[in-house]
Amino acid sequence: MLIGHQRIWDFLTKSVQQNRLAHAYLFAGPAQVGKLALAREWAKWQLCEKIHPSLHPPLDKARAKLSFGREGVGFPCGQCRQCVAIERGQNPDLIVLSPRQEEKDGVVKTLEISIKEARELQRQLSLFPYSAVRKIAIIEEAAAMSNEAASALLKTLEEPSAHSLIILISGNLQAILPTIISRCQMIKFSLVPEPEIIAGLKNTAVRENLLKEAVNLAAGRPGLAIKLLAEPDLMAEQKKTAADFTKLLQSSLVARWEMAKVLAQDSAKAQEILSGWLLWLRDRLLEQSGRGDLVISELPNEKSLNKYSVGGLLNTCREIQKTQAILSNPSFNARLALEVLMTKI
Repeated sequence: MLIGHQRIWDFLTKSVQQNRLAHAYLFAGPAQVGKLALAREWAKWQLCEKIHPSLHPPLDKARAKLSFGREGVGFPCGQCRQCVAIERGQNPDLIVLSPRQEEKDGVVKTLEISIKEARELQRQLSLFPYSAVRKIAIIEEAAAMSNEAASALLKTLEEPSAHSLIILISGNLQAILPTIISRCQMIKFSLVPEPEIIAGLKNTAVRENLLKEAVNLAAGRPGLAIKLLAEPDLMAEQKKTAADFTKLLQSSLVARWEMAKVLAQDSAKAQEILSGWLLWLRDRLLEQSGRGDLVISELPNEKSLNKYSVGGLLNTCREIQKTQAILSNPSFNARLALEVLMTKI
């Protein structure tokens, strides 16, 4: 499901139609705003048989040089052989590389994308497309690549195949090699306006007030809004996050470090919790700036903010964002990063 980012969609589809396609793109922006969803839909659009009927089998090397022309318009049909195969994860011309997760002793850890996986991606991209004009690779979290894997990818970007397209996705540009960034066309994603998310989810079978609440809690992130609607327990947990955060601000350093230990057990969940803290802080900043009408989350305990000026709130936001950037890289010590955060907020 694609919600928002219409200008980005128009730019990318026109780039293909006008034969101005780069060999690699970097989709950068906050988590759960739709970077992966748009990458998959764009890949599906390029391979869709109903949008580009002349570019499907039989396909030989001569025909591979044909352009998309002006026939490709709109959105993928979702019904042709190519679209269905992509939905099932079975299309040989679309490769999605994602960091794996490992659970050990109750601790969930995100593993690095290894050199072995990067080399396998290189091998697949070197092959001629099976039934389309190009092979498309999506690297779901480019910041999770090991140093060796990043170096292997860099070589692929330096010597791109004429029939391949690479899409890197990341919310943490600082963890990506500058040489990789320089060889990609960067597409920056931002938060999606609330009316666009509501419009995109209006056909879901949920009550209007529940939809509104989920969209408010998601704070511009369509992916999170969808997840909240699908998991009622998660919505309750999201609302509880603000209350827990205000208690944490008044807790001792020992209690904060204990919280760091708990959060470090699952880096992905920790990032979601930190995003909830940022949302709460954003509302407090709006209140202190005289824009209480834009507030999303209620203030559980106003006294807990007496010691925080606007500058203090901004500094806390910066420290949380720094920690999120560190947590997105599996090679860093999550517990240490969270303990450092607890000493600074």
